[in-house]
Amino acid sequence: MDLYYIDYISVSGRSWLHRAPAGIKMLALVAIITVLLAFESISIEAGIALSILAMAVSARIPMRLYLPLILYPVVFLVILFLSIEGLTWHATGIIGLRVLALTGTVVLFLMTTSYPRIFGTLSRVLPGFLVAALFFTYRSIFLIADSVVNVRIAMHLRGGIDWKRPMATLRNFGMALGHIMIHSIDMSQRMADGLAVRGFANRIYYLDGGK
Repeated sequence: MDLYYIDYISVSGRSWLHRAPAGIKMLALVAIITVLLAFESISIEAGIALSILAMAVSARIPMRLYLPLILYPVVFLVILFLSIEGLTWHATGIIGLRVLALTGTVVLFLMTTSYPRIFGTLSRVLPGFLVAALFFTYRSIFLIADSVVNVRIAMHLRGGIDWKRPMATLRNFGMALGHIMIHSIDMSQRMADGLAVRGFANRIYYLDGGK
């Protein structure tokens, strides 16, 4: 999953859905989630799922990226269905369609709404320190993702995953996890020091964030 590409699509998109106000899209997101959780009707779940897919097509979202993202939960759904005895076909259909519709709605929102608009809208209703914490969490995902990629390359150079050598594999996993943890702590400390030098006061100001 290319986080940078998702972020690029949300910022550079020029479709009608990209141009819609972030506040309205957030209210629509909450409304759709509420309807999906409140009703147990296959027709309603399927109708919402198909409507979201049609909106993604009309917003010119790349299907080669969008479809794999919304189909990720299918693996866990299969495991869930196999582990529950006496599950009816009706219940299976409702759960499956509900999960796909929820995932498709959230992914479509993230791919059509840039993070400055999201956090700019949240800053109007949430405390400044909470919005700042959410923003830095979002930024940290990209930085940690780079670290994970570097660690994966390093593990590959060291022999990768070889279950014929379980001790060596566990040692590599331990080293990788330790590196990611140390890098995360160091990154957070550098970010905190940099913000303190710049006079950060637990609040981030966004320009044109609510449009």
